[in-house]
Amino acid sequence: MEKNPFVLGGNLQGGELVVAYPYDMVRSTWKTQEHTPTPDDHVFRWLAYSYASTHRLMTDARRRVCHTEDFQKEDGTVNGASWHTVAGSINDFSYLHTNCFELSIYVGCDKYPHESELPEEWENNRESLIVFMEQVHRGIKGMVRDLSGKGIPNAIISVEGVNHDIRTGKKKAACLQFHCARLVESPQSSVQPSGRVTPCRVNCTHRELLVQVSIKKRKLINVCVQYFHSID
Repeated sequence: MEKNPFVLGGNLQGGELVVAYPYDMVRSTWKTQEHTPTPDDHVFRWLAYSYASTHRLMTDARRRVCHTEDFQKEDGTVNGASWHTVAGSINDFSYLHTNCFELSIYVGCDKYPHESELPEEWENNRESLIVFMEQVHRGIKGMVRDLSGKGIPNAIISVEGVNHDIRTGKKKAACLQFHCARLVESPQSSVQPSGRVTPCRVNCTHRELLVQVSIKKRKLINVCVQYFHSID
């Protein structure tokens, strides 16, 4: 995951109908359940909702609950740590140590469905999987280069107001080197669709650059533009 800077991930599980997003481990000592959001909580909640809302059953108020917990109040989504704490989960690891935003997707009540039930399970999740994968395009993306046009590997991408950075690809990942991609919260509620410019800071080993990121229409920040200037 260090060689290939993934942006979005989902691990598929069974035994429940819910999408769990990080953090998965509580911060308070001796607690087994506690709402523990990441700095990108709004993004994770949207990603979880994008899957749950397009699933055939997750947000269907008429369906029975799988076991004893009803996740309808959060539209088929749940913060992992508020459900049950898990130490060292792949979701937490991916968020803290890579560029990847990963969630746990519980696709059905039956943990081990019979072979004859698989076609129906596929139909239940088909649209959700497609919509979830499409979310990888929500955010900033592009190539990070210096003023001479040379790519900058391992540059830090920071979003103002969010205490979580990502890095561009390293040189040894030739097809992805210098690539910048980061999921961000929708600006629809706070940004006018007139093309406002938002700063995206790129911190490098010897210099800090200000990348101009344009917002088009009502979509998310769309392009990490290559035209930027040094703010040294």
